[in-house]
This record gives sequence, structure tokens and C-alpha cells, in this order.
Amino acid sequence: MKIIAVIGKSSSGKTSLIRRLIPALKKRGYSVAVIKHCAHGFDLDVKGKDSWQILKAGAEGVGMISPDRLAVLRKTKHGAEFPDLGARYFRDVDFVIVEGGYGVKGLKTIEVLPKGSSAKAQSDRKDLVAVVSRSKVDIGRPIFRPGQVGEIAGFLVSKLPAAQMPVSLEVDGRPVPLNPFVQKMVENIVVALAESLHGIGEGPSQIVLSVIRKKSKAKKR
Repeated sequence: MKIIAVIGKSSSGKTSLIRRLIPALKKRGYSVAVIKHCAHGFDLDVKGKDSWQILKAGAEGVGMISPDRLAVLRKTKHGAEFPDLGARYFRDVDFVIVEGGYGVKGLKTIEVLPKGSSAKAQSDRKDLVAVVSRSKVDIGRPIFRPGQVGEIAGFLVSKLPAAQMPVSLEVDGRPVPLNPFVQKMVENIVVALAESLHGIGEGPSQIVLSVIRKKSKAKKR
């Protein structure tokens, strides 16, 4: 899986670029998912509707299922990192495009600059992989025009590194970072356990293990 954030000021054209990148990547045989970064919050459940009333009543989450769609709304106290979201919901997707995500450390970005010769990239140079601009920009990164969608897609396919997230851990809703040594140790143990089970072949590509512990009741004194 590869994760890229498309960032830019309002009306810079980032949403338009994402809409055109999706078919360009799919034409090359890759699957695509999009995560919208809402820094100021969001509300998908319309006031007065069933899902809104259920959450308002105090439910921690609500799921909606139709013949061809699935949606889950969950309350969270800790937020979530984009690689963690990708690992949980889009592990089988080749590209995850984040709309927004400015200021998120470690998230590779393409910045769409607004029209104007004075435009300057605002993202962290460490995470910036390319710039989309109508004007000349001296920034030491590949520069694309807004219409070069095919070239941008090709750049992402060949140059964007895959996200490193073979093993992820979440405890009581809080993502827990694991260093590479611990990730490898957990991976080896879980893979060995799965391969020892009847009917499981060697080298499974994905294993999802969930442990839910029943809370013990406090003893009455």
C-alpha cells in the first residue's frame, strides 16, 4: 500500500486533482481509496435521522449496511494516524489518497499551489515529494502542471515508497506505535501460529487477530 496526501489552500485545485488521479491510477490497474482529513471535525449523520439520534442517545458508534455499501461512524478520543486507518480499512487497496493532512509528520505529500507567481510551498520539505503548480517554482522537487495527471500518476507508481506498516496494535481504541524489532517479532509469532492451524497454507498475506477481554467485575466489600 502507498499513502499520499494531496494538500493545498482552499480553491487551489487539490480536490479536482484527486478526482482525476483516481481513474488515472485505476487505468494502470491499481485500486484507490480516499481519506478526507477534516481538521475541524465533520458530521456525516444528518440531524434528526436515525443514525444521528442513535449517537445522540449515547451510542459509541453506529454502522450502516446496504447491498453495496458499508459505513461505520465511531466516536474516538485519540484520533487516528493515516497509516493505521489504511491498515485497518484499506489494507487490500494499492493507493490511499488523503485529501488534506497538512502538518501531519511523516505523511508524504503533493502540494497543489494556487495560481500566482508568488506562490510558495507550505508543507514540510522532508515529506514533500512533488508540487503541482501553474507557475515556475524553484523548490528542488518534481514540478507538474495541473493537467499532467498521467505523469503524476506515473510518478506515484514509480517513485512513492510503500507505507511501512506490516503490524499495527491498538489497545482500548488507542493506536500503539511498535518499533521494527517488535513488529517483526509479533509478525513471526502470529504467522507461525496461523500456519500451524488446520487448513491454513504457508505464507498467508494478511492475518487479522482481535482480542477482546471480558472486564472483571469489581468485588463488593
